[in-house]
Amino acid sequence: MNEALHFAVSFLLQVVSFIFVARFLLQACRVDFYNPISQGLVRITDPVLKPLRLVLPGYRNFDFASFFAAVVVQILLIMALSALGGGYVGSVATIILSGLMQVILECIRIFWWSILIVIIAGWIAPGSYHPALALLQQITEPLLAPARRLLPPMGGIDFSPILVFLILGVIERILPQVFMALL
Repeated sequence: MNEALHFAVSFLLQVVSFIFVARFLLQACRVDFYNPISQGLVRITDPVLKPLRLVLPGYRNFDFASFFAAVVVQILLIMALSALGGGYVGSVATIILSGLMQVILECIRIFWWSILIVIIAGWIAPGSYHPALALLQQITEPLLAPARRLLPPMGGIDFSPILVFLILGVIERILPQVFMALL
């Protein structure tokens, strides 16, 4: 029974965190908010984010309220899982930094999977349109555009995702070590 409760709590809080991180990335990447998926995320998150924006206003295209909400959900996840496991949570600084690190790692994973899906969709159905695919292309473009300037297409093949995968992988592996050094 404890395992099932552990799974349910973990799943629900991770989904909520993913929704807030997705909302943050949509605004950070200047994604088209007329996309039906974007509009759905806005409708889902606005009841929480509108009051939070009174305290944490955004700056340019960075929505600090959604980022903060994702960090809070990750902190709740850490505390809930440690309470269910009967273990020690840690100091306040440890919990906050762990929540922050998990949100940043979630952003990296979203970028990674978005690039992979866009690549596969480009092979399977090139030139086709779907709102989800358009959304993913808009999310990945801020990362891929600078990489394309460094690695122009060679023979019609775009090698820029390889460079972005390498950079994201290095950041994903270094980030926990940096956070541990801060503690």
